[in-house]
Amino acid sequence: MTRYNITDTEYAAALEAGRRAAESEFRAQAATYLPDRDAIEVITIPNGGFVIPRTLIGVLQDVGPDDLRKMELWPDGSVIEIEDLDIHISVDGMIKAALPVLVPSHIVAGIFAAFGGAAKSTAKARSSQKNGKKGGRPRKVAA
Repeated sequence: MTRYNITDTEYAAALEAGRRAAESEFRAQAATYLPDRDAIEVITIPNGGFVIPRTLIGVLQDVGPDDLRKMELWPDGSVIEIEDLDIHISVDGMIKAALPVLVPSHIVAGIFAAFGGAAKSTAKARSSQKNGKKGGRPRKVAA
């Protein structure tokens, strides 16, 4: 077995990188094969979830039901594996790849637009306070 010597700084950097990844990626609490739907159910943190048809997960195209029942989730919730077949699937990658197929693009665009419009900044806050003192947002002038 190869032994690696790492410094405290490298260890701290690795922990920080793992923390950032956990905050920015989909992680799962559970993953289960649903044979009656031929789909993978992924319960994400916190208690949300997806049911993804197996046909959307390329690496599972030729995997039989018996092997699919052997799926296990890594302790950190980042990877689904079928150890006997040496299959490892990133939960984040799988969900991001399936979402465009599962959710129509105009709905996804609407969600992102809503988040963008809700952005807060000091400039927006100042402008809102200034307009509020004048009775609200100024009316647009017709050209």
